[in-house]
Amino acid sequence: MPTRKEIQITGIRKHVAECVTEIDGTECGARSNVWDTAMYLDVWIRAHADEYEHKKFVKRTEEPVNVCTKPPQVS
Repeated sequence: MPTRKEIQITGIRKHVAECVTEIDGTECGARSNVWDTAMYLDVWIRAHADEYEHKKFVKRTEEPVNVCTKPPQVS
């Protein structure tokens, strides 16, 4: 009997920022804490930019998921 793969969200979406400002050919790489809400990312970015004068950042969202095998749906 054929099966199907299903993706299930298993946790709370997480938000993180990373400094990608290049310094002497290498990215800074500093990362913020991980938060359940994105509102703290801008605060961290501004603080890091003020302290180090860095200008380039990336915001990322991570969402934990699992893949599980289910029997096919019968129409």
